[in-house]
Amino acid sequence: MKQQGWTLVELAIVLAVIGIILGIVAGTTGRSLIGTSHAQAVQSTVKELAEAIARFRERYGYLPGDMPDATTRIPGVVANSCSVTANGNGDGQIDAAEVPCVTNHLFNAGFTRGGTGTITLSQGDRLITVRAIARSESSVTSFPTSTRNVIEILNLSCRSAQELDVKSDDGAFASGNTRASVASCTESGTNDPVPAMAVAL
Repeated sequence: MKQQGWTLVELAIVLAVIGIILGIVAGTTGRSLIGTSHAQAVQSTVKELAEAIARFRERYGYLPGDMPDATTRIPGVVANSCSVTANGNGDGQIDAAEVPCVTNHLFNAGFTRGGTGTITLSQGDRLITVRAIARSESSVTSFPTSTRNVIEILNLSCRSAQELDVKSDDGAFASGNTRASVASCTESGTNDPVPAMAVAL
């Protein structure tokens, strides 16, 4: 009986199919690793900001941005540096008008090194914004009213948002200390962003 081997054409077809399968697997794994990496960078930034805010509040008795006498108590905080007065109203909430002064107060008090501007992370062609803001003025409305302030994350990809919630909380957008402005999201070819996520302060 004569044994038959593979022809070059058959071998080429098998190798092509294996190559396609490996490409699909590698692409999915690569996107997952990128999503995880982005989520870790955001989680690290949120943690650093939350810790800086806690230390600031411990020292001064106010939240950064909300401090009513920041210009007299923190060297370097001057009128028009982040708002007209550079002082907050001291009501215990970081109102939208006080948000620009959060990083200014933290930086000048020596709690951060990143400067006084907006906190942003570049993730590919996406620019992520991280900011402390009153829950009532954030885009994430599902927190209980007892949560007065949050760290809000804007323009995060669906995959990164899911990874962040799984790593830092309960994995559900509508519950826990990490929540989103949407109940769920689906990763698409365009890497659609989640409108907003927030972590309770």
